[in-house]
Amino acid sequence: MRLVHLSLAFLAALSASSLHLAAQTGPGARDYEAGRNYLRANQPDRAERSFERAIEREPRNGTYHLWLGNAVGQQAATANVVRQPFLARRVKSAFEQAVRYDPELLDAREGLIQFHLLAPGVMGGDKAEAQRQQREIARRNPARGHVAAANIAWSGRDTATTERELRAAIALQPDSLAATANLSARLVQWRRVPDAFALWDAFLARQPASVPGRYQVGRLAAITGQRLLDGERHLRAILAIETWPEDNWAPGKAAAHARLGDVLRQQGKRDDARAAYDRALALDPNLQIAKDGRRALGSTN
Repeated sequence: MRLVHLSLAFLAALSASSLHLAAQTGPGARDYEAGRNYLRANQPDRAERSFERAIEREPRNGTYHLWLGNAVGQQAATANVVRQPFLARRVKSAFEQAVRYDPELLDAREGLIQFHLLAPGVMGGDKAEAQRQQREIARRNPARGHVAAANIAWSGRDTATTERELRAAIALQPDSLAATANLSARLVQWRRVPDAFALWDAFLARQPASVPGRYQVGRLAAITGQRLLDGERHLRAILAIETWPEDNWAPGKAAAHARLGDVLRQQGKRDDARAAYDRALALDPNLQIAKDGRRALGSTN
């Protein structure tokens, strides 16, 4: 089992809803915030300890268990094969505790779906349990239920059902970034790049000032090499904004500068691309996409 996929999928699930990301106010709030900061800094081991301290102070806070599972899952991404089964069981237990203490915590249910789809039976994976969690999500939030159903269909390589479920989610919540980004990613994998752009065009027709929507068009241009001028235009527009709330769909100015460098490089604008990569690395010296772009720039004629 490659738990790296579990960790990444769960990160995507976390960003899909802000319902349970509101500031905590109880005795464990300080440790909870510290844990989230450690995760942002890519220090999941320290995050784990912070979330454990938060749980010691508030054992029945489902959000703390949810984030503990995420921190353990991130460590599993680089763990050796001997340690992974132990970490897998801890991830599952943390998500289960989160749902136990807060049945409405859909992020935790989505995490359980990913676990049960990816973990072999000897580690506790159970496809029937994944389907049960999907039904619970659908009962509480039909749009997210469709996204969960799409994830289950995707795990079974059922592309038709995957697309149908994601489009149903978008029909219910047209401005859902999670469903739109999920379907966009699938369309790219299916080599239907124009359809992916059309999806974001429709999104921006409804929300023309959306920073995540504009970033995603720039990112799509950067990774596909198509509609580069549109990608450049949208990235420059959001970079003119002083700041924005960062999330998976619009991760921050460093990433935007790096993607701008990608689209400029592919247009042959080497000096401008180099400047964009340098600005990205000045903001985040560890940003891998900027490092990769700078390296690619150096290898081109």
